[in-house]
Amino acid sequence: MPAYVLLANYSTDSMKGIAAAPSSYKQLREQLESWEANILHDYTLMGQHDHCVVFEVSDNFRAQKAVLEQDFCTTDGMELLAAIDLPLFQKMVEREIRTDGPHEWQVQLWARAVRFCFRWYHYSRWVWKYCKPLTVTGKEHFRGIKGPCIVVANHVSHMDAIILFGSLPQRVKSNIYFGAAADRWFLKNGGGRSELALQPWYNSLIGSTFPITRGGGSKTLDYSKWLLDQGASLAIFPEGTRSTSRHMARFKHGVALLATEKKVPVVPVYLAGTAALRPKGQREVTPGPVSAHIQPPIYFEEGIEIPEATRQIYVALNSVHERVLEHGPEAGHYKNN
Repeated sequence: MPAYVLLANYSTDSMKGIAAAPSSYKQLREQLESWEANILHDYTLMGQHDHCVVFEVSDNFRAQKAVLEQDFCTTDGMELLAAIDLPLFQKMVEREIRTDGPHEWQVQLWARAVRFCFRWYHYSRWVWKYCKPLTVTGKEHFRGIKGPCIVVANHVSHMDAIILFGSLPQRVKSNIYFGAAADRWFLKNGGGRSELALQPWYNSLIGSTFPITRGGGSKTLDYSKWLLDQGASLAIFPEGTRSTSRHMARFKHGVALLATEKKVPVVPVYLAGTAALRPKGQREVTPGPVSAHIQPPIYFEEGIEIPEATRQIYVALNSVHERVLEHGPEAGHYKNN
């Protein structure tokens, strides 16, 4: 996820307000967090600038938007600097970073047969080992879907894709493909790493994934459209990255663009309990209860605007999210009132 350094100066009036109420110093931090920024470091400075915040946010727009919100609020000037992790920068300097894929052969019958044989190894064994138990509700919502669809879910853990796959009906599992970050899972030759799970061919064949270039624009959807044309379904996390707050991040428009252009339904699935299994930034997995609540499919009317379609997808998942926050995981079960 992109990182940024924000250097801010406060106006005289703002400094007087901070002196009177020191807690107001947190206002800039709170503003950034409202835009789903993950605060890494927060400093008061003794020098040219008054305040320094180092944070992560899922795209350039949100970073710039958050700063613009501050420009006419509490500060007397600020500077936003994009930051690159030093090991990554060293790799970029040492060699060109190239990705491999997508691989169109992954939809062929032989590839699907191999994938079925490795399903226990790649997916099911982890569900069996760590989901104690896995509760799935709403599978009946897939019954009326005869062709391809797009499955969307909230995203807080590396376990999400594994659990989402394990929650789907067999008919859907047999021909569904997951979008994955190209710069992590599809680096050419594994980015110099020997782990099998980081090899692009393995992720295409066994993992049933395909690369998505972060910030790649509309062309990054071309392969997704091709998969839908082949009769395959897609699984996408519309937040674009794992959320680190109690609130769901704003959705990107990719799913709405695909669904409206290809006229396929979107099936929201709310995952509860996955953050406790493996939170972002941790490698260890702790067994625990997990639930997947499948919601009714969304069919978009002809001519709907993309922002409105994205809003409908967001509301479908966020309404469940709010219920779960208030009443617990059992509240994610869809009830037709």
